[in-house]
Amino acid sequence: MCFTAPQVFESSIEYLVKTIVTVLSSSVKCDVMRLGGEEILQVGGLIPSRDCVGVMEACADILGKLYGHGKLSCSLLYAVTRVAFSASCFQHASRSAPVLDVMSIGGWSPALSKLFFHFPKEICFENQEKPLRLLFWYLDPLILKHDLSQILQEAIKRPLLCVNMELYEKVEWRSMIICLVLSPAMFIETRALLHNWFLATGMASVLQLQIQLTSLVLDVISRPMWWGISAEVGLKLPFSHAYFPYNQKILRVLAGALSCGGLSQLVHSISKAMAMNFPDWFYFASGLLFSEKTAQNSLHSNCTFGAAETESHFEGPPCSAAARYIAWILNPIGESHQDLLADCLNKISGSLVLKQFDKNKKAPVSYKKKLKKPKFHNEDDTALEEYGCQTIRLWLEEFQDVYNRYCNGIVNSSASCKSRTSSGFALQQNVLFRRISLGILIGYSNYVGEEGCELLLHYAATGTILDSPDAQNPGLKHRNRDSDWQEDSITSNKNFSRKEAMAGACLVFDFVDVTESMSSTLFESEECAVDFICRVKLRAGKYLVKRVKQLIQLKIDEDDGDLVSRDLYSRLVRWKHQGQDVLQGYKDLDDAIDALKRFVEESRPPLEV
Repeated sequence: MCFTAPQVFESSIEYLVKTIVTVLSSSVKCDVMRLGGEEILQVGGLIPSRDCVGVMEACADILGKLYGHGKLSCSLLYAVTRVAFSASCFQHASRSAPVLDVMSIGGWSPALSKLFFHFPKEICFENQEKPLRLLFWYLDPLILKHDLSQILQEAIKRPLLCVNMELYEKVEWRSMIICLVLSPAMFIETRALLHNWFLATGMASVLQLQIQLTSLVLDVISRPMWWGISAEVGLKLPFSHAYFPYNQKILRVLAGALSCGGLSQLVHSISKAMAMNFPDWFYFASGLLFSEKTAQNSLHSNCTFGAAETESHFEGPPCSAAARYIAWILNPIGESHQDLLADCLNKISGSLVLKQFDKNKKAPVSYKKKLKKPKFHNEDDTALEEYGCQTIRLWLEEFQDVYNRYCNGIVNSSASCKSRTSSGFALQQNVLFRRISLGILIGYSNYVGEEGCELLLHYAATGTILDSPDAQNPGLKHRNRDSDWQEDSITSNKNFSRKEAMAGACLVFDFVDVTESMSSTLFESEECAVDFICRVKLRAGKYLVKRVKQLIQLKIDEDDGDLVSRDLYSRLVRWKHQGQDVLQGYKDLDDAIDALKRFVEESRPPLEV
């Protein structure tokens, strides 16, 4: 019949594999068994659990020989995985109650690892079946840990990577997000796992990944087709409360507009782990700590709107609710400790205002007035910046000292608190506590010049306070130009490392991203929202450029230097156009972008012909 030998072999392989798939698929069913006069509903597979290991190993050997047969490989892999997923560890040998087969438990991991080796990166929804990755997660939770670890390791290795974009664009990572959406139980487990990792390590990258996974899962629910999910599957996705089963009302507040009433509700009935996934509220509360202390401020007046305002549960001014919210996030171990920390935050935020008025001897510039006109430099700014550096430095020292004394008080209060502080609470200080100071740049920005902004950003990024040039060089006369002071403050710090430069750049990128997210609900007009973003960018821009220049000077020549350079170039170009370009014509910024662009183009591998 004019068939060649290869065609015959291919056809034989195809029908043999299809036969195996059919047998495996038919072993999984839902049926009613009759034993004596009773009926028993049997759900699962006919292949017992103790035999599944052998079946998986045999199928893994076949998969290893099916190179080039993509569709056949996927069908066989899905069939054997479904059999393993449906296998029961109980036996129904007679009318008696089900008996647990202890010998069938364990020994699955090596066989699953062999199957996982042939796992496809992409996700498909043929016949609306559950994705393979999700079945593997159910079979072995260590695979879920492995998948999360891969993302986390990449984020740590590439600190400037925009993880949100990568989670969407990278096929394998996007399939993980979709699997989390399809299984609310797995999403809950993932959040709990990342939260425990954060408490154990205190790493900002772990917290950031937890935040991004939460935001993306909610995004998939709201627009599934944009993520490549068909309308038929999208209509069957659970509602958002399925992913936060015990905090439905709180979820509506956290995912809604920023407002004082919403903050009051969060303080009244707050949930630690979920609240940490919504950084807008943390920064909003930090800004409210300082903005309400001023005579006139835009943040306080603009945030008092929304439906949540009518359901306020917290008695007291919004700044007190903000202090209570932050205290709960930092230290959820006891109400008395929260009271103490909230009181400390209220006092320390008020001390900055007193220092500023004592120095300037005049009323502050109206923040609201500045927003009406997108003009960022005027005579009042010059006067304020003259005192901003020393004021901010003194306040940061007091800020850190108050918190250290507070932590020592908790450690000494009881032995049980001591173990908690050493494991999780003290580590959270490094990531969350020092970022409270960035609330000054949100609610109190007209008092902070570029010098003070540099101090705040550097402290939030590294936990250290930059020394003044006068302290290290007593003979150095006071300079009037901000750029001279900034250059001196950096060059005088001998131990300034690549790690610190990277941390500073990452902080500015993330902070402006959060500011952009906040602006959409804080301000009623788009013009005011853009001006708000631009104000933050203007204050932080030169600090960012100096961090980028330092990274370029260090040649980013460590492992994965090419990837870091590409990430830095991508983030810097995106940052420049957020809101609007406030550093237009600033030569150092343009030079940094051009240098990174040349480096990326030179390191790009040639196209294959």
